[in-house]
Amino acid sequence: MPNATKLKLISGMLITVVVIYYSIGAIKDLHVEQVFSSNISWSLTIFSIAVYIYANYIRGLAYTRGIDRDMDRMTALQIVGLGHAANMVLPFHVGEGLRAAFFPASYNALRRTKLLIIPAFADFAAIMLVSIPAVPFAGFKDQNLLKALWILTFLCIAVFIVFGILIALLPRLRSYFNEYLNFDSVKMMAWVVLSWVLLLVSTWIGLVAFGFPWGASIRMSLAVFAATNIINFIPATPGAIGLFEYGTILGLGGLGIDQTTALTASLLLHLIQYAALLPLGIFLYIVALRGQYGETLSNMRRTSLQKNPK
Repeated sequence: MPNATKLKLISGMLITVVVIYYSIGAIKDLHVEQVFSSNISWSLTIFSIAVYIYANYIRGLAYTRGIDRDMDRMTALQIVGLGHAANMVLPFHVGEGLRAAFFPASYNALRRTKLLIIPAFADFAAIMLVSIPAVPFAGFKDQNLLKALWILTFLCIAVFIVFGILIALLPRLRSYFNEYLNFDSVKMMAWVVLSWVLLLVSTWIGLVAFGFPWGASIRMSLAVFAATNIINFIPATPGAIGLFEYGTILGLGGLGIDQTTALTASLLLHLIQYAALLPLGIFLYIVALRGQYGETLSNMRRTSLQKNPK
């Protein structure tokens, strides 16, 4: 077996061990028994999980129907799903960097970097596009969150203005991104925004599953979406454990929900994320492993059987 293949196999095994280790620690800290003791609609919870998974599929279309039409949908889903799943069990948003390993082998380092950076900017812009109108519409009054939202809004606008000026003034930078500065990038942005809207819908259904009324849950989901995603810009714990709960309490608290109820609701919403992303990530990792190393593993098994026949 070539040394490069051995290295990939060993790396894959190590990543698997690390993911399992952090998964156990991350899920243990959620204290999900508080959720199971509540009057939850589990049929709506399952529906919320399904919407969350579908949102990741839609996010993958930002590649296949946007900036990289040569990529197949399964590869795009692997890049998106495995990155998000890794973020749920590894700290500091490590999953964003791990995505690069699942691009097609023919993609060089420069192309992979571009295809990571551009959608990341699109994600940030999509979050802001949804969050900016969400907070006022929800009737949220917390001044700290409103201030943070306005600061991020102006920073976002400033970054895009500076980025546009640099592209216009620096030919080398313009040539670096030239292949992606087209209508396909606009379509990519549309798919990214749609994926985040679906995540918002998943949050809405999750809150209804918890027991809040359908109408009131719309406002609550908008507040939770804005608060949790703004806080999630801080790269910290696996799955943003602690930060997500704080953001949910902040969002619901701003609408008059008491802290105990908000905490239990946050655990259900977080459980929905784990229930969607961890099984999806494991499935996609197995598919990727079989696709990249399946033939090598089959050859190893065949050789072993030939050496040790029963």
